[in-house]
Amino acid sequence: MRENRTRIKEPVFKKALIMLVLCVSITGASAYLLRFGVTRWKYLEMKDSEVAGTIHINPNIIHIALSEFKGENIYLLEDEIVQQRLLQDPRVKHVRILRIFPSTLKVVIEERLPVAFLQTTQNEHFLIDNQGVMLEKIANTNELDLPVFCEIEINNLTLGQEVSDTNFQILLDVYRILKMKYPDFLACVKELYIDDGDVILLEHERGVRFIIGDRYFDGRLEKLVFAYWNFGVASYSEIDVRFSDPVHELVILR
Repeated sequence: MRENRTRIKEPVFKKALIMLVLCVSITGASAYLLRFGVTRWKYLEMKDSEVAGTIHINPNIIHIALSEFKGENIYLLEDEIVQQRLLQDPRVKHVRILRIFPSTLKVVIEERLPVAFLQTTQNEHFLIDNQGVMLEKIANTNELDLPVFCEIEINNLTLGQEVSDTNFQILLDVYRILKMKYPDFLACVKELYIDDGDVILLEHERGVRFIIGDRYFDGRLEKLVFAYWNFGVASYSEIDVRFSDPVHELVILR
């Protein structure tokens, strides 16, 4: 009885194995033919491009970069290749790739937005973003109403790199606090620089100096903003928040 059952099962097993091999073969062949067909299909060759998300970057610059891929099969074109090409522009932070079949490649750009100018010790000016990345060299700083980080030492840096200068990083930290907590006050700041180890802010309208010092930036900026909005600066050339008595937290006005 057992031998008969074995004999009955063997043909079923063989049939199932044959069907499995046949399915795998057909699937592999179909995938190969599909890829071969897609590769040869001129219907999917890139002919047009679309650009979205640009703010300061001229979209025509992106279109020119994408023109290098015209004639490529957009189905087979790898996203990383397109992203690497566009990320060569230091102002481009991130790129998302979309395909509009049959022949249009669309990219969505996330820009590095300029937040300030960097003035080097050689009196050159660069736009920087909130991560301290150098975006582009600027000849005229009057085109954008942005604060200036003054007298920054730049050594062998190229566009697209973060500035590692210690003084710059200190000023960037102060800028970030102002941007997050006191954006209205930040709009009144023309320059940020370091003088004899102390952070100095220069007021835009009257040129009043705000002396912050070299530490305790959160607390001192809070005092400064309070003094600025409540005391005014019309009669003063300086507001110094480095010194205070332990009880009254006095602000020194000159």
